[in-house]
Amino acid sequence: MHMLTVMDAPAIVAMAMERLRDSPYKAMRRISCECEHGILFLRGRLFSFHEKQVAQETVARIDGVTQVVNEVEVD
Repeated sequence: MHMLTVMDAPAIVAMAMERLRDSPYKAMRRISCECEHGILFLRGRLFSFHEKQVAQETVARIDGVTQVVNEVEVD
C-alpha cells in the first residue's frame, strides 16, 4: 500500500497540470490544481459540463490521488 506523504503533493499537482495542459481541450490549461493529503482540488472556469467531467477524469487516476474535488465552474 502506498503511503502518501506531504512531499507527494507537489508531484501530484505537477502531473495533474501536465495532463490538463496536454488535453485536446485547450480550455483545460486554465484549470488550477491544489493537493492536500491526496485530495486534488480543481478550480477555474470551463465552457461546458462535458469539459468539467473530462478534466476530472483526466486527473483522477494519478498515483497518490485518493479523491478529486471538482470546483470548476461552467460558463
